[in-house]
Amino acid sequence: MTDGAWGRLLRAAWLVPVPVLLLYGIWIFASYGPGHDPRDAILIGRHFVTESHASSAIKLDPTYSYPAGESGYDGEFVYFIALDPVNARYYVDVPSYRYTRIVYPLLARALALGRPSLIPWTLLLINWLAIGGGTLAAAWWLKRRGQPPWFALAYGFYPGLLVALQRDTTEALAYGLVALGIFLWDYAGRRRIIWSALVFALAALTRETTIVFPVLYGVGLLLTSPHPAFPHRGRGNVGTREEGFGTRVDGAVLIGAAVVPLLIYKAFLVVWLGTRGDPGLLLERVPFLGLIAARHSTYWLQEIWIILIPGLICSIAAIVALSRRVRLVEAWIVLVNVALFVVLLSRTSYIDIYSSSRVATGVPLAAVFALPAISAIVGTRLWFWLSGAVWLSPLPSWVLVPELRWMVHVTGLFRHVACRLLRQSGSL
Repeated sequence: MTDGAWGRLLRAAWLVPVPVLLLYGIWIFASYGPGHDPRDAILIGRHFVTESHASSAIKLDPTYSYPAGESGYDGEFVYFIALDPVNARYYVDVPSYRYTRIVYPLLARALALGRPSLIPWTLLLINWLAIGGGTLAAAWWLKRRGQPPWFALAYGFYPGLLVALQRDTTEALAYGLVALGIFLWDYAGRRRIIWSALVFALAALTRETTIVFPVLYGVGLLLTSPHPAFPHRGRGNVGTREEGFGTRVDGAVLIGAAVVPLLIYKAFLVVWLGTRGDPGLLLERVPFLGLIAARHSTYWLQEIWIILIPGLICSIAAIVALSRRVRLVEAWIVLVNVALFVVLLSRTSYIDIYSSSRVATGVPLAAVFALPAISAIVGTRLWFWLSGAVWLSPLPSWVLVPELRWMVHVTGLFRHVACRLLRQSGSL
């Protein structure tokens, strides 16, 4: 292959999600293929599934060995809502809180055509495609901004997304929608405001923490007058949002699209379900208190490595950029994501790497979309290289090694069957 062909290959944004989809697809097949039950990903516990008899779809299956024992994981509440959206409220711990993230379970139910046996598969399928789609949107956006599209792999292979895929939680779809919303906002042409507003609204109704992105983008527009040299950011324009993209009306629409549907829906949930036990946004009042409180956890060092260190690296780069250009919205989005989901993250999330890495998914996504602006101001991509290397470091032990073991096991089975067939044919 010629140098020109290699160059075109490296600039091909559509290729970026291929390794993500391939590796995660192999993982799904190895974990939930023949001989496995896709419900294992949900980690259903016996406690909540036996809380009521209100639903004919949500009930204890005597033929199924519940891997989570008595206590389950967050994915079981998504599963219950997908099985029976009306009566699942009797089987979840805090109904008004769990029902807030409604898009993922309803989408899984719709794709399964309401058939309970298919819902575990559609939950996996949606998250798998959402990770690939979010990676593709980020790669396309980076290419349009004159950056190598392969930097989007820092998001696609972020450990928190693998956890969301493994455990059927909402982060993969929610932040995949955010990536799509940002791409549409910048490059969807005349109707960008309609499409991006719709996508951001769906993201907020999938996971409410995603509103950080559209709200701060909208605030940036409200505080910035359009610059005559940059009436819009179309194809080939590498300006930053500070240079004036859109109007104040656009900013108000963007904020409203993310916040208003969520507030209306939340008000409906309060009337229907009440607010008893709803924790809202779980944050500590003292910086790093959640991480310090979890210092005896088995996963504490992993959380420092995967969550804290890259978060601090990105924050330093954002602060340096803001010291030179205070209205740089991309840098503020990085800082707010780090502040909320790393620095002030609650001890209940820092209880293990599976929870904390999921909740902090907005940090690598913010870093990817801040890469052109921050790097142009600080004069280097080193901050992103370092953060990305840390985020990708669990990939061998979390994905590649288990898949290699599975492949070796499958190869051994095939060899054993082939030998038996040969011996039988020889004896004939």
